[in-house]
Amino acid sequence: MDKNTFEETRQRHRIKTERLMLESELVKQLNGVIKKLNDEVDMLTKQKIYLQSKLKEKEGVKDEKSNVGSTREEVRG
Repeated sequence: MDKNTFEETRQRHRIKTERLMLESELVKQLNGVIKKLNDEVDMLTKQKIYLQSKLKEKEGVKDEKSNVGSTREEVRG
């Protein structure tokens, strides 16, 4: 192997190594972004469940009030 071929081979290996390092860093950054987004989705899901439970409670209270009113009307009648 002559000197030029050897240098070209080394240069290709350097480029491959650099590319792998950059790809590795990119994967780490993307994993961080994905984790943050997953955490946000989890938070929003919990918030949705909480708000749905509060809405059901409120609707339950409305139903009880309307039932009580109907019952009074029936008793009066």
